[in-house]
Amino acid sequence: MPAAGYAYAQLQLQVQQIKASGEVAPPGCCVLRYQARGNKGTYWYYKLHAQEPIFPTLDPNKLTKYKHLGKAGSPEHVNAVMQVQRRV
Repeated sequence: MPAAGYAYAQLQLQVQQIKASGEVAPPGCCVLRYQARGNKGTYWYYKLHAQEPIFPTLDPNKLTKYKHLGKAGSPEHVNAVMQVQRRV
């Protein structure tokens, strides 16, 4: 097998292993921190941010660029960080 063919096969295997380890974040998504103000102070939350609207909203005909993840360390936050890491 030529070197380029072997390298391609190795990359394909790595991609399969990454996908098998869990969900992969959509292209162009990143985890962002944002600040919210409440009656008792300021709070930090996280969101999964896409370049284009891809996440569903309550309106079935509308999409948004943001998916709320909650506080640092929440299951949704940790899962999103792992999804982005797998994609990278």
